[in-house]
Amino acid sequence: MPDVFILGFTKCATTSLYNQLMQHADVAKTKRKEPHYHFSKVMGAQFCGVADNDTVSQMFVTDETRYNELYSPNKISIDGSAMSIEHPEVLKGIHAQYPNAKHIIMLRNPIDRAFSAYAHLVRDARERLTFKEAIDHELQGKRSEYLPIWRNIQSSRFVEATQFARALLGDNLMVINYHDYAKNNQRVMDEVASFIGLSKMAWTQDFANRSGVPRSKTFQKVLMRQSVAKTLFVSLFPDRFVTSLKRALVERNTGKKPELTPEDRAYFSTLIADEQNKILPNTPDSQLLHSLYQL
Repeated sequence: MPDVFILGFTKCATTSLYNQLMQHADVAKTKRKEPHYHFSKVMGAQFCGVADNDTVSQMFVTDETRYNELYSPNKISIDGSAMSIEHPEVLKGIHAQYPNAKHIIMLRNPIDRAFSAYAHLVRDARERLTFKEAIDHELQGKRSEYLPIWRNIQSSRFVEATQFARALLGDNLMVINYHDYAKNNQRVMDEVASFIGLSKMAWTQDFANRSGVPRSKTFQKVLMRQSVAKTLFVSLFPDRFVTSLKRALVERNTGKKPELTPEDRAYFSTLIADEQNKILPNTPDSQLLHSLYQL
């Protein structure tokens, strides 16, 4: 265990995919979607972005015994740690320990992914800069010790990471186009099910992690930051109840999503235009990668 790893990228509907797979009777109802155990073994568990270490304390599982206890035998277990794709050594470690596991990567328009990550941090009352300022902050090297979700440019560079994963994992890797997943959900979910050894079913599409400007930054901080009271509350109630309640409260407090301006889109596209040149010809993923970087 686990049998399946959803490797990333962040803000490419990995949570929605994970939640849909949890609908299947033959999938173990994992106690935590993103334990980031394998990521922490390589990258550590201390980061410098606003509230990064609150995220670590609430999500990361760094103890091997605790990690293994997350997963149940006799059903398909899924690790949905969507930052695993961010470093090749993380993938190497996972593959060495679980050589027969299946792996999934979800890819979307890289500019939309970056802006969605930015808006996610705005929603959580963490990002204080404009999108353009956040990009420039990263270009100045000031986010190198932040969690990957802060790195709008680097986490939108899919080509080398995807090609490395394909070379390492071969046919045990499935790469999904987010556009197909969103528009043809039943077909794509049936293909995912077949890939990981599940029967088909009538899938209910899930739209998780809606982003937007928080109506109350103070209330959002209470919901998202670590605290003694929150830790006590979480310990008293089942995980599923806590997750559902938190999601409902976050969505109630989430207002209108920031808008990506044409100027910022054009600026960002110039910064990642070189990705096209990195795409290897005649690979299973080259056509999809080319389509994403025709900006």
